[in-house]
Amino acid sequence: MNIAGKGVLLIVAVITIGVIVLNEGFSNNTAVSSDPLKSNQEMQQPERQEQEQEQEQEVSNSPEETTEAVQENGESEANEQTPTTPTSVLHPPAEVRVLVANGTEVTGAAGATLDTLVATAGYNGVKATNDNGDEVLLETFVYYGEGYDLDAQNVRLIINADSNNVLPMPETLPIDDLSDANVLVHVGSDLFPDQGG
Repeated sequence: MNIAGKGVLLIVAVITIGVIVLNEGFSNNTAVSSDPLKSNQEMQQPERQEQEQEQEQEVSNSPEETTEAVQENGESEANEQTPTTPTSVLHPPAEVRVLVANGTEVTGAAGATLDTLVATAGYNGVKATNDNGDEVLLETFVYYGEGYDLDAQNVRLIINADSNNVLPMPETLPIDDLSDANVLVHVGSDLFPDQGG
């Protein structure tokens, strides 16, 4: 046999041995790797079953908690869907229409109060008028229309009225015509005491 024939035989032998070694190596790896997978799966299955049973018991034991959770989730979703709009906004004074009614025996008390609000803070003074009452009003009241409660509080601070006397606009007004005012100041003798004898 010549050298070329021996070389071919040698190459064929090397390739055959390589194929056999590689084949045995892959079969061992797959056998080894499949065993841990099986063992892991076998170990995980009982754990999963135990966890599922515990969860089922928790759910069956606490129906009130689950209904509460559902209610809370429903409420939170409803709250998220319903936009909250603030009802109270402090408007620019020029946009707040203020009417002042005199409930005292001091002439010009309503006009002086309105002048203070317009000159000091720039409120939109509608008018100054006398109230419909026959008796002297002892305390000053500040009434506000819907959404103007913060403005009424600001007016109260300017004229130094009692904070407890800031109230929503009453159904029965102390005057004949509100003239679309947003804030009504009903001046009492606490701000303008009668100086006469």
